[in-house]
Amino acid sequence: MVTPPAASSIPSDLVVLGLPYPYILHPGLILTVTLSNAQCLSLLRAASSERRAYVANSSSSNSTIVAEQRPMILACLAQKIPENPGASIQGDSMDHLHPWGCAGRVLRLINMPHTDQCRLLLSGMGRIHVKNVRPSNIEANTRNDIPPPPVARVEVLNEKSTASLLASPAHERLTATAVRLIDAMQKDMSSAAGASALARVPLLPPSLASKLMQLLETKEEAHIASLPDLLMGMLGGACIWNDRLEHLSLVHADARLERTADMFEHAIGRVKVLRELLTSVPGSFQDTHRVELLRTQLQTIVAQLSGASYSGVSLRVMDGERTQPLVKSRYPGLHRTIKKDTGKFDEPESDPMSADVDDNTAGDEVKELSDRLKQASMSPEARRVCERELRRLKKMPPQSMERGVLINYLDTMLDLPWDRRSTQIPQAELDALVPSTQAVIDPNLSLVKRAERVLEADHYGLEKVKKRILEYLAVFQLKSEQAEEQAKAQKALETEGPAPLETRKSLVSSVAYKGPILLLVGPPGTGKTSIARSLAAALQRPFVRLSLGGVRDEAEIRGHRRTYVGALPGSIVSSLRKGRSSDCVMLLDELDKLSSGMGMHGDPTAAMLEVLDPEQNHAFKDHYLNVPIDLSRVVFIATANSLDTIPEPLLDRVDVVQIAGYTYDEKVAIAQKHLLPKQIHAQGLEEKQVVFGDDVLLKIAMSYTREAGVRTMERRVGDIVRAKAVEYATQRHTTPATYDPHVLVEDVERFLGPPTYEPEITDNIAVPGVATGMAYQGSGSGGILHIECAFLPAGTAALKLTGSLGDVIRESAELAFAWVKSHAFALGITADRDASFPQNDVHLHMPSGATPKDGPSAGVAFVCALVSMYLRVPLETRLAMTGEITLRGYVTPVGGIKEKVIGAHRAGVRKVILPQRNQRDFDTEIPAPVQAEMNVVYVRTIQDALHAVFGASLEAQISTLYGGIEGRRRLQELEWQSRL
Repeated sequence: MVTPPAASSIPSDLVVLGLPYPYILHPGLILTVTLSNAQCLSLLRAASSERRAYVANSSSSNSTIVAEQRPMILACLAQKIPENPGASIQGDSMDHLHPWGCAGRVLRLINMPHTDQCRLLLSGMGRIHVKNVRPSNIEANTRNDIPPPPVARVEVLNEKSTASLLASPAHERLTATAVRLIDAMQKDMSSAAGASALARVPLLPPSLASKLMQLLETKEEAHIASLPDLLMGMLGGACIWNDRLEHLSLVHADARLERTADMFEHAIGRVKVLRELLTSVPGSFQDTHRVELLRTQLQTIVAQLSGASYSGVSLRVMDGERTQPLVKSRYPGLHRTIKKDTGKFDEPESDPMSADVDDNTAGDEVKELSDRLKQASMSPEARRVCERELRRLKKMPPQSMERGVLINYLDTMLDLPWDRRSTQIPQAELDALVPSTQAVIDPNLSLVKRAERVLEADHYGLEKVKKRILEYLAVFQLKSEQAEEQAKAQKALETEGPAPLETRKSLVSSVAYKGPILLLVGPPGTGKTSIARSLAAALQRPFVRLSLGGVRDEAEIRGHRRTYVGALPGSIVSSLRKGRSSDCVMLLDELDKLSSGMGMHGDPTAAMLEVLDPEQNHAFKDHYLNVPIDLSRVVFIATANSLDTIPEPLLDRVDVVQIAGYTYDEKVAIAQKHLLPKQIHAQGLEEKQVVFGDDVLLKIAMSYTREAGVRTMERRVGDIVRAKAVEYATQRHTTPATYDPHVLVEDVERFLGPPTYEPEITDNIAVPGVATGMAYQGSGSGGILHIECAFLPAGTAALKLTGSLGDVIRESAELAFAWVKSHAFALGITADRDASFPQNDVHLHMPSGATPKDGPSAGVAFVCALVSMYLRVPLETRLAMTGEITLRGYVTPVGGIKEKVIGAHRAGVRKVILPQRNQRDFDTEIPAPVQAEMNVVYVRTIQDALHAVFGASLEAQISTLYGGIEGRRRLQELEWQSRL
């Protein structure tokens, strides 16, 4: 509260400032007045002139006073009820001004260039009474039409009190009446009609009501003398305007106490009438209409009771959508205490600055943060930092720009789940954080059994991934049980007395479990994210997803330092805050899309090293928090589409789990079990109203999708379901009903249009020089690839390659051609060992020329195609092969066996040739129905492959060409080379 100065410090001639209606400046209060720049300039010029005149006319003893050091004081006079509320008085007219007012000291001038306005911050000094008015001595400014304000000869009224006011009947009556008025303005009307609109009319802010109640409990003599002015300044809006003007003329403190209590008694009745009229609006009105009607009623009623036009009262009832009000008032120092010996506040007003900051709200925020800190469970270092920052916040003025930054920091620190486990979260809140699952979770089941049930219900296939997840959870469960037992043992030892050092070390080492961090790698749409969600559902822990795709700034991981404007914590801490527990399941999605390299913003992948290292993440330090935070209890699950872009140090910290693409059979099963019911429900139908057969889903998967996952499959199924929804909506009311819920294979093309992809099939006619290879087509799918060879006219025995071939596959074709040349005699291509190789050029082509092809796995197919061309021996049409070759004739293993074999089986292939070292891949990855229908030949050398491909036909062809001893010798030589 501003202590009013002595009457001698207020000059007798003051420049007049007419306050906009309906605001009044009381002694000891602070007021902000918004004026135009021209009006403010004219006012300050006149006040400066009067200040210089006052100093010049001072006695000789005060001649050393410099005019510029004198405070600028204005006569702040309230307006009578004007015709144009909110307008300031200009010129030398006093017809619309009340003769009683308050001397106001200019504390601060705030310029607002974007609105061509300025704000004056005024402090009430004492009551004044205007005797007469004269024009100002300054000349009118020719650059604007604002006349100089008038100068008033005022009488300064001293505060008079005839007796002690402490515990007087007038003081007790005023306190009781003010409490009743506050209660009436804060009355809960939530059960009344129109309560939703009533809540938008801010009669009294709750924070201000709380502070006023605290102030009424203060029992100090100096405080009681200023209490009527304080209450009238804060609650005067409920009083009649004439009563508010009369309050300024009350010189005696005891008279102010009595008269203020009378005014508040009348105000209580006015508030009750307003409340009753507001809640009597019919509830049938729409919300927007009801709000407007209530607001109009309130304005009209207040205007009628006070004798004012409604536009002037609207400043009291307009909500947040209204523009900035002309005047705001506040009571400085509400949150501080009064010293008993002096009656003054124990801390001076630090900096008035702007009145926009509410001291009451500021005090409530500090108290709330202090209470939260007492209840928070955090590390000792974090608590010390929060206590230090809270002490700084209490000393900081409410108008400080750093105050908001400090409050945000403390709010973030207190929101973090430092030591909060998921078991400590209320069940209703936990249910909203834990992902849903199709499985029925039985709490009596063990963790592994529960996880197995959830994974089986939510996912089809993915046996290797499920097996690895269950292994992870089994170890997790065993270590958790050991930790609980060791914690009990440690607690028992503490009760018995200090344990030996070796015993304490063994207990600590057994409790700390640092599990691996799983990295799920696979094509898009294969269920990586849903696997993590199912893991969280099985653990019954909160699930948070953090997308790392496109992150290229290290500060997005570690946070910004608080010295920067708009600093925020990093994404790791923000996700932990969102998870509400220190043991949540955090999904690091698209880890391979994280930018790497030392750019101007740092290396985000380097920041992830500490997060994903179980040996370091127990003390992760975010730049914004600047205190260590424990991430060791967080279950991290990372996903990626490829390992190529992940740095080696980061890859070394995770346990990679490969997820292959789904086969067509798996896609059909997933669509039947998950995708189709989901789409039927999304389109507003019931399951019996749309029926798909497996043949329809297989048709969609083979002809309209080519992906490893099922996202496109789900979209195509959704297209058909929507088409059936249209049919059902138009045909269900026909007589008789013509709607058929079944979708047939013939209907697919009608709904989805021509097939996007033609299925690959084997040739029906065997042609020499044509072989069938197996290719991995990306995104988890595979198929067959034909290799065609043809003789060209005599040339230089050169090899020409076409079909959008990459460098690796070109080298593989050249290697196969070189091996055939080097074994031309044994293969029967040349007549004798010294004969030259045929000089015809060879053209090798791979169809689908628009599709790029690369890789070494077509080496065996190249050799077989070339041998078939030279010997004129055709290959079986339902035979396919894969394998990389070396110049010495060995067949080495290749990747993608599952996709290649399943794709070949789908194309009609029933016999495949695979490298010997890929046998375990076939036995473990290929579904049993496919294995049962496949004849597999494993080869170690090219000769083994030729024997498996050609068999007796190769021997017969060589015998036919060279017959007798020569033919047998060549076959023996070929067999001998095969054994090498």
